[in-house]
Amino acid sequence: MMRKCRFSLRSVTAVMLVGGTLALTQGCSSTPRPDAEVAGASAALMSAESSEATLYAPVPMDRAKDKLRRAQQAIERKDFDEARRLSEEAQADAELAHAITSKTRAQTALSDLETSIEMLRSEILRGQQN
Repeated sequence: MMRKCRFSLRSVTAVMLVGGTLALTQGCSSTPRPDAEVAGASAALMSAESSEATLYAPVPMDRAKDKLRRAQQAIERKDFDEARRLSEEAQADAELAHAITSKTRAQTALSDLETSIEMLRSEILRGQQN
């Protein structure tokens, strides 16, 4: 009879040990707050806004703003995995908007330069014909 009690006590102890280990493991593996990711996304968004990306790339800018807002809401819900993902996506969208803006400005500058070169060529040709 004593033997049965030991077996039950060992079983209970083993179950408690496994349960405690699982609880500790889950507690240790929780995702930390994605503060750095949110800060990076905010900085990328401000940089894109200062380059007037809202004018040249409104769709990626709107997506970036929306994802950053949703990331902040996810932090409030303590859904840090979702907040991290959304922050990283917001940063990528803001960087895309910045790149589109830079490309558009470069294309505009190139077009202006080509126009100036063409005007100079025609003036040179006119001067040679006289």
